[in-house]
Amino acid sequence: MPFVNLFFKDIVDISNEGRQHAQKRKIVSILNKAEQALTIPELCKKVRLSVPTGTRLINELIEQKVIVDSGKKETGNGRRPSLYKMDKNYAYSIGVIILLKGLSISVYNLAMEEVYSDEIEDFILKNNLECLETVSSHIKKSIQQSGIKKNKILGMGVGITGRISSKTGTSYNYFNFLESSLVEYFEKSFQFPAYLDNDTHLIGLAEQVFGKARNVRNAFVVNLSQGLGLAMITNREIVTGDDGFAGEFGHMQIVGSNKLCLCGKRGCLETVVSGHALEEDFKEHIEAGETSLLTLNKKNKEVSFKKILKAAREGDALSISLTHNIGFKLGNALGNIINLLNPGVIIIGGKFAPAKNILFDSIKSGMIHTSLSLLLQSCELTFSSVGTDAAIKGAGALVLRRKNLI
Repeated sequence: MPFVNLFFKDIVDISNEGRQHAQKRKIVSILNKAEQALTIPELCKKVRLSVPTGTRLINELIEQKVIVDSGKKETGNGRRPSLYKMDKNYAYSIGVIILLKGLSISVYNLAMEEVYSDEIEDFILKNNLECLETVSSHIKKSIQQSGIKKNKILGMGVGITGRISSKTGTSYNYFNFLESSLVEYFEKSFQFPAYLDNDTHLIGLAEQVFGKARNVRNAFVVNLSQGLGLAMITNREIVTGDDGFAGEFGHMQIVGSNKLCLCGKRGCLETVVSGHALEEDFKEHIEAGETSLLTLNKKNKEVSFKKILKAAREGDALSISLTHNIGFKLGNALGNIINLLNPGVIIIGGKFAPAKNILFDSIKSGMIHTSLSLLLQSCELTFSSVGTDAAIKGAGALVLRRKNLI
């Protein structure tokens, strides 16, 4: 087991050594969560330790190069006490996001600063061993190229599209041929802890840790990308449901649609509100004779939703109209959710977030159409400030959250 994981390993031990280990863990947890460096008396108060005991433990942590002296605190009079903070490069987490079209890998330090990233844009997710081995190969390559020693890796957070169980570490839609869980496969391959969740829940975690849901009690985070998902934050906790499947917003049934969904059912919201739906709409309008600044690829007659959104931001009339239509339908569905659950904030995230200037009014119009006015008045509609890489940040943060470091 890597050295950092020996330190962060949960030890059930009532001996003096076990108690001191737990106290050190608490000091580290408080320091990594703190927004500024702390003095020994401040730390001892938070950990509920005597100053002599706290001083001894902190000196040991300095010797272990877990925490560092951060200078002196300005007091205005008398002797200035020393300040201490985490060595942000003591340990690292790896974030991995596996989507239908694309694989992203990032390495973060304890301050969640990205120290390495790689994006494999030509990756296509398939439910076979060859694809899984490709993912593992890219992860190994990223670790090597990052220059981070393996014994400093706390763990790896993995986000994958589809239905997954974070409790068992199982992916039900992809890589479901394994005799063990996907988490067990990764832990055996890399010899450090792995944690699994779906990409939408990780976007919700990123918003909760870094974004506009940070100090919010109840919020919904919409993942509008190639597909459509929803992370629900209730009482400051991400709702996962009994089996980890909560938030399948894209598979709510809507009236007036009979389109076939990738899940095999007809009429799912995702068939009319998603990147895939935008691509299909664009294709239909072009085939019907409408014009666009975009030029269709002559080989496969397809244009990606990212290019359509870019064209909309650049003023392409057809792209703007289709994006507005997506926004209105999304707003319609969100209005019903507002009536049901009364969230304080709805945050639009995912790959559509950069199109906020085009989407905001149309989403709001859709919400007005279906939501009760009193409930709508108390619900703020906003767009993600974390960016389109929220999922990968959430994957990296998942490791630190499990280690009680954020």
